[in-house]
Amino acid sequence: MLTSPVGILGDDKGWVRAIRCLQMELGEPDDSGRRRPVPIEGSEFDIPCHAVIEAIGTRANPLLTQTTPDLKLNKWGYIEIDENGMTSKPGVFAGGDIVRGGATVILAMGDGKTAAAAIDRYLKAK
Repeated sequence: MLTSPVGILGDDKGWVRAIRCLQMELGEPDDSGRRRPVPIEGSEFDIPCHAVIEAIGTRANPLLTQTTPDLKLNKWGYIEIDENGMTSKPGVFAGGDIVRGGATVILAMGDGKTAAAAIDRYLKAK
């Protein structure tokens, strides 16, 4: 909580060895009443690790949609689905950022749960 990654540290062979983080605290409320995180000077610390997965998707990966031309897309380039998560390609389901754009993990998990139930119904009907 209230921690911000500020760097990835490597060893002399080019392998990741740690993530450098900075402790934050909530600042004064702004005009909207929101208290934004501000860095605490001198609070840097390292978290040892062997791999870093950057997961900050900001848009859908175009490779999927470009290589599957029969998937219907909306005007923003995201895959269109029905209420069960099925795409325009029968038997293909989607959810999360490829459907909504950048959103929360909770929404993506909900999409996965909805699609899983729909996939089960779809396969049982076959």
